[in-house]
Amino acid sequence: MKYFTKNWYREMQVYGFLTFPDSKEDWEDGLNWKNEDGTSYIEMLQAELEWRKNDLLTFLPAPFHPYILEGSLKTEYPSRELRKMAEEWNENYQSRSRDIRKQYLQQFEEIKEQLPSQVLEIHTKSLHDGEVLSFSSTETSITLMIAGTSVGWYDTNVKLTFSDIEICSVPEQLEGSWWLYDEIYKTKTGFELHVLFDCPLCELMIQARELKIETL
Repeated sequence: MKYFTKNWYREMQVYGFLTFPDSKEDWEDGLNWKNEDGTSYIEMLQAELEWRKNDLLTFLPAPFHPYILEGSLKTEYPSRELRKMAEEWNENYQSRSRDIRKQYLQQFEEIKEQLPSQVLEIHTKSLHDGEVLSFSSTETSITLMIAGTSVGWYDTNVKLTFSDIEICSVPEQLEGSWWLYDEIYKTKTGFELHVLFDCPLCELMIQARELKIETL
């Protein structure tokens, strides 16, 4: 993927994590919360911080690193300095993310009239958050069954059949993965589709001449 890459998605998760309570009162309210299994608010934050540590160190600049390494980034009420750093980084991330989406949409607008109608439908009718129910392939075709979601346009299962395959790169574990974001490009003989999946985070690439979409 050129725009919606694995690192782009990993950084998006850091952005979602780097939020703080609006007030000291909200923070203190959170301290009284416990999960059903008895896990405290602080224990939950500590666990998530540890789980995300590598990505936090990768995508956040050096001034954040002491807070990450000592485990206090989210487990203490943020200082004014930390909150300001987070706000500035978040604003920068939002600007970069908007630019990436804009760049992709600009190139897509240039080619969309040249795409087969059902390839175009992947863009106009989102498959975001659809689970891969099954995957099968032959020498010349690939078939994906995707569960319908309330997020996208498809509220029933969707069967995608790619035919006249020219090149493809398929993750080892695709069934059970979740469709996140896609990119579509025009080729001389057809189209090229890239899809970013989660659980595990992986990418599918297919170059084909035809696509048939069926709702089931």
